Amino acid sequence: MGQRATLFSLLFLLISMWAGSYPLLEYKTLWIGNTFEGAGPNGEGQWVQNMVDEIEVTPEGVVITASPWDEAGRCTGLYKDGRVNTRCLRQLGHEEKAWGWGTASLAVATWREWILIANLAGELLRFRWNPPDINSAAYVDQTTYLEEEKAKGNPAIAMSIREDVVVLLLKSGDVQVRTLDDLTLRNSFRLPGATDVVVDPRKTLWFIVDNKVLHYSLQGEKLEGEISDVGKPSALAIDNQKGLLIVCDDGPDQQVLFYDIQEGVKLMKRFGEREGLRAGTPGLVAPHKLYGLRGAGTDVEGNIYIALCIGPQQGAGTTIRSFDPQGNPRWQVESHAFLDCYSVDPKSDGREVYGVDEIFSLDIEKEKWRAKAITLDPIRYPQDPRLGDRGGGFCTAIIRHLQGRRVLFTIGQYASGVSIFLFEPPPSEIAYFVKRIGKEGWAWDVDDRGNIWWGDAPERRIYRYPFLGFAPDGTPLYKEDQPDVFFWPAGFEEIGRIRYVPETDTLYISGYTKDKPAKSWGLIGSVMARYDNWVAGKAKKRWEIDMPTDDEGLHPKSFDVAGDYVFTVQCKPTQGKPAMVSVFQADTGKLLGVMVPGEEVGGNSGWVDITHGIRAFKRKNGEYLIIVEEDWRGKNLLYRWRPGRE
Repeated sequence: MGQRATLFSLLFLLISMWAGSYPLLEYKTLWIGNTFEGAGPNGEGQWVQNMVDEIEVTPEGVVITASPWDEAGRCTGLYKDGRVNTRCLRQLGHEEKAWGWGTASLAVATWREWILIANLAGELLRFRWNPPDINSAAYVDQTTYLEEEKAKGNPAIAMSIREDVVVLLLKSGDVQVRTLDDLTLRNSFRLPGATDVVVDPRKTLWFIVDNKVLHYSLQGEKLEGEISDVGKPSALAIDNQKGLLIVCDDGPDQQVLFYDIQEGVKLMKRFGEREGLRAGTPGLVAPHKLYGLRGAGTDVEGNIYIALCIGPQQGAGTTIRSFDPQGNPRWQVESHAFLDCYSVDPKSDGREVYGVDEIFSLDIEKEKWRAKAITLDPIRYPQDPRLGDRGGGFCTAIIRHLQGRRVLFTIGQYASGVSIFLFEPPPSEIAYFVKRIGKEGWAWDVDDRGNIWWGDAPERRIYRYPFLGFAPDGTPLYKEDQPDVFFWPAGFEEIGRIRYVPETDTLYISGYTKDKPAKSWGLIGSVMARYDNWVAGKAKKRWEIDMPTDDEGLHPKSFDVAGDYVFTVQCKPTQGKPAMVSVFQADTGKLLGVMVPGEEVGGNSGWVDITHGIRAFKRKNGEYLIIVEEDWRGKNLLYRWRPGRE
């Protein structure tokens, strides 16, 4: 017994030496929202990029993508048979004129051994590769297609190559025709309203212009041939097998269209279930239900490749699907998270997880996830704020079941209020925007009963907007003009976050005191306190504790409460370990231990970048699921932890 105790003490000492004052808990790390796992550091490893603006498909079946932003640097992805390049394409010198080592772009093109990228800094980069080797691309040279300052407002938005001809389309409608050998400018013309271009086998051009597909010569002369009956053409390509013109219809039909353009224009085939996500059960994901069409193409064998990404910002993330010539699914890769934090559906006991615009099924025993539904419908609800950015598409999702109805609440990257979405009647999985409460402040929360809390309201007050039920038209009702008002507890000079637990009438507040002021903006604060009997009256402080700091002296970015514990997550690395989660006992405030990304996910995480970047849930069997925002590689970290095993 004594020997076992000695060994245990030695093990604990070794852990403590690594973690300092932070004992490491026993847990498992998973991730949700990205197909690939175990990505290595510094531009190596596998992960699906955050967002895709367009794609090119090679005859060998390699999908090459253009992205204006990928947090981990893969702005140009090469996907083959469900795998992705592990070496990121980089501009010479790794210049950061645009994110992604100089390769951030809206326009990419390929021809045989060449890959061209028109980056957002006004540079046209040329890479040589050995198709279909997705890790063989090497930088060769570059030229300037537009001065950098001008390119900021007028970037290249499309590009196409055929033999020696390179055609570049700028946002302004300016068209540049260049030579592939040396990238010199041959001629140019202007086509206002153009949004995409492709060069066909006859070296004539097809453009998307004002919801039509038009035909032009290399000199800018309009030619015969026009397609005007597509709902919303979003991307063009040439079929690598038969030379057909491919048109992506991102309108109500949500389909990929194939046209014979040898003599006139003739529709030959439609691909995808008509109405996309609206088909069958609205929102439910299925292979042939397309949405957010960003590009399509084929290889020489007739296999089809399609890129999906609802925009204009991140929307429902990136999905790339491949089908055989008969339309049977071959492979799929996907990335759904970017500045999003997921939450467990409390009714599912951990079997379903909600994002801002998707629902995931989680097989906890097999430690697998799959996208079950996309809750966003830009066709029927084009004004949905989730189609925008901060506070719209970049958010924490909170799902509540109120009076038999599902209600989705979102809190944005910088908080500043709560947006409310209501789901359509069953069986639809689509949610639509209802209203927004609040315009400023960091300290927002939605409790388990649907009441909305604002902790840093004006005049040192805390507001509670009680949920009052639903109006006849289904709109959730709140006392927006007359919230319940509470005063800040003594000692707080600033409140950073707030969390109310109605079952115990307990309020958790984090913020700053006079002798422990703020060191940076947007953090939860230097101290946290628990107050009992908050709503009932005669609130009593149970405890107050100091918050941990990371290697830069910053306090945590976010916190949440579930069951018997309080969870915080750091903004930046702590003792070299990223996104450290600290676990405190809820009844005493005592630090129990910490969790960091495990080897199951490569030990990696970026900074936690949003105010509500951690969500926790206690399952019926006593296990805790802790979800942490991780946009560096387009995912959320999921910790599985059982108390008593530490």
